[in-house]
Amino acid sequence: MLHFRKTLRWVLISVGATVLSLLIMSQFPNMAIPARYWIAAVLLPAVISYFVSRKLIQQTEDLAVLNAALMEANATLTSKLRAENLLNMAFSTISQGCSIYDENDCLVFCNDAYREIYSLSATAILPGRCFGSMLRHGLEVGQYPEAGTTPEDQEAWLQKRMGRHRNPTGPFLQKIGPDSWIQVEEYVTKENYRIGLLTDVSALLQVKSEAEQLGHIIEAVAQEVYLISTADGRIVNANKAARTNLQYSLEELRGLTALDVNSGHSSLEMAETIAPIVAGERKVVKINTEHRRKDGTTYKCRVRLERLDDLSETVVVAFAEDVTERLEFEHAIERKQQELETLVRNLPDVISRAEPDTTLTYVNANYAEFTGVPVEDMIGCKFLEFSPTENLDELTSHIESLTPEQPIRLIEQPMYNSSGEKRWYLWSNLMVFDEGEPVELVSVGRDITESRKAQERIAKQTRELALRNDALEQFGGIISHDLKAPLRQIRVFSEMIKEDIELGKTDELANWSSHVVNRARSMEQMISSLFAYSRLAYQSVHLEKFLLSEAISAAWENLSVSVADSRAQLVDRCDLMVTADINLMTQLLQNMFANSIKYTEDGVAPQIRVSAETVGCATVIVVEDNGIGIATVHAESIFGVFERLHPDETRYAGAGIGLALCRRVVESHGGTIALDSSYVDGARFVIRLPALSL
Repeated sequence: MLHFRKTLRWVLISVGATVLSLLIMSQFPNMAIPARYWIAAVLLPAVISYFVSRKLIQQTEDLAVLNAALMEANATLTSKLRAENLLNMAFSTISQGCSIYDENDCLVFCNDAYREIYSLSATAILPGRCFGSMLRHGLEVGQYPEAGTTPEDQEAWLQKRMGRHRNPTGPFLQKIGPDSWIQVEEYVTKENYRIGLLTDVSALLQVKSEAEQLGHIIEAVAQEVYLISTADGRIVNANKAARTNLQYSLEELRGLTALDVNSGHSSLEMAETIAPIVAGERKVVKINTEHRRKDGTTYKCRVRLERLDDLSETVVVAFAEDVTERLEFEHAIERKQQELETLVRNLPDVISRAEPDTTLTYVNANYAEFTGVPVEDMIGCKFLEFSPTENLDELTSHIESLTPEQPIRLIEQPMYNSSGEKRWYLWSNLMVFDEGEPVELVSVGRDITESRKAQERIAKQTRELALRNDALEQFGGIISHDLKAPLRQIRVFSEMIKEDIELGKTDELANWSSHVVNRARSMEQMISSLFAYSRLAYQSVHLEKFLLSEAISAAWENLSVSVADSRAQLVDRCDLMVTADINLMTQLLQNMFANSIKYTEDGVAPQIRVSAETVGCATVIVVEDNGIGIATVHAESIFGVFERLHPDETRYAGAGIGLALCRRVVESHGGTIALDSSYVDGARFVIRLPALSL
C-alpha cells in the first residue's frame, strides 16, 4: 500500500510536469522548435519530477520517523514533569526543609521550607550551585552565628560542616539565629546523592530549657515537693528541701511510701484522707500533719496534695511546708491580738476602722455605747452617718485631705451621744496607703468636753483680764487727765478766794465759791461714773438663755420717768432667743435707750426701734432712733470713757461713759458694736453677738 501511494505520487508529479512544459511551449506557436526539444520538454520534467519526488518521499519518511520519536520523547518528558510536580507538591506541604544534592554536590532540588529556614542565604540557594559555595555565602551574611566571628573560627566551622555533609553520622543541632535552632539529618544514596532534612526545633529547645529551669526552681524552693505514685503510694521523686528536712537520700526515699514519713495520722486516717484523690474524685486535698525524720524527730507541716493525670503514670504531687515557726508566730500574734483587744476595750476612746469611703469594718464597745447602736449594726454603715449633719462638709473635706505625704490629721468636732448630749471629741484620722492608693481609714476619738470647757473658761478669764487691764489703763488716763481738770479749777478758784479775803474783798467770794462747789460736784459725778464703769467692767458674765424682748422690756421699764416726760415710743420686733447675761444686756439696752431719748430735737417725741435676727452663727441686734444723729468722724471716739460731743451740760447732761459701758458689755460677750454711718435719719447702732454655749 505504501509503495502504491509512492508510485501514484510519482506519476502525478510526472504528468503535471509534462503538461506544464507543453503549456509553456504552446505560448510560442510561431517559433520553430526542433523535435529533440519537444522530446526533452516532455521527458525532462518527468525525470526531474521523479528524482524530486523520490527525495521528497524520503524526507517525508524521515520526518514521520522523527515525529514518532518526538512524540515518544514528549510522552516520557510529560510523565517525568508530572512526577516532578507531584514531588514538588508533596515536599511543599511538609514543614521540614528538604534538599537533594547530586554526586557532584550540586543542588538538584529543595523545597520552600528549606529556603525559609535559611532565609538569609535564600538568594544563593539555586539549582546547580554547589553546597560549599552556598555555605560560604551563608557565613558572609551571618546565617550561622555558631561559626564565630573570626576568619579562623569560621574556616574551622566550615571544614567541620563539610565533613558532616560528606560523611553524615547522624542528626545534629545547628544554630541559625539568636533563638532559632534546627535539627539537620543527611543521608547518602547508592547513586551518591545526598538528601537533607531540616527540622525547626527552637520551640522544643525552649520547652526543654523551661522544663530544666522549672526543675531547678522546684529543686531550690524551700517547700518540700514530692511525687507519689497512686498505684502503690511510693515516693517517686523528692526535691532538696524534702531530702534535707527528712534526712534521707533520694534513693532511700524512693524505697519509702508516704505513710512511712507521716506521724501525724494513723495509716487508716491517712488512707481515708487521701482516698478521694487516689480514686480521682477530688483534684486537691489539704491536710495538717507531722513528718517523721530519719532520726525519729518530728515537725508540724501543712501538705497540699494534687492529682496529676497528664503524665504517663498517674501521680500525686505533694507540697509540704514546715509550719513549726509559723505556728509559734501565729500563736504569738494571737496573744498580742488578745492583749490589744483587752487594751482597746479598756481605753476610754472611741475607735473605728473603715474602708476609704468610711464604711465601718470595726468599732469598739465605747463607740457603740456612745451612739446607742449595737456593734453589729454599725458594721457596714458609714461613720459619717453617726456625725452631726452640720459637721459633714468639714469632715468630708478633712478625710479627702489625707495624702501619702500627710496620712494623719487631727480635727475637733462636736458629737451627740444616744441621750442627745453634746460632747466635744478630738479625732485622730489615719489613712493607710498601699502604693499610693488608700486602703483603710483608722480613727480614734477622745472626749475633750471637759478640757474644752476648761479652755473656754481660761479664754473667758483671759478676755475678762484683758478687759480689766484695758479698764485700768483707761482709769490711769482718766485720773491723770480728766480728774485733774476739776481739781485744777477748784485750786484756781480757791486761790482767788484766798487772795480776795486777804485783800478784804468780799464782792466775788460767793461767785468763786459757787464755781468751787460746781467743780466739786462735777468731780463727784465723774468718780461715781468711774465706779459704775469699773464695776461693770470687772463683772463676770453669767450666761443663760432668754428672750431678747425680756431684756428690752426691763430696760424700757427702768427709764419709765424719762419715757413719760419725753413721750418716747418703742417699737420692739425681737421675739428671739439668745444666750447672754440678761443683766448686762438690760444695762446695755438701757444706756442706748437713754441716749436716744436724751439726744433728740426739742419738741420731737423720740422714736426708738429695735430688731434682731440670726445671721449665720451670730445674733445681730439693731437699735435706731430719730434723734440728732452722730457725725461719721466721731463713729469710733464716741465709745471712749468721758467722750462728750456736746460740752454744754445744760443742754445735754451726762458723764460721757454710756456708750463706753455699752462697748464693754458687748465685748465681754465676745461681740462688737458699731455706728451705722449710712443711716441719716438719726443714729443707728449694730450689735453682733456670737453664738455662745452654756
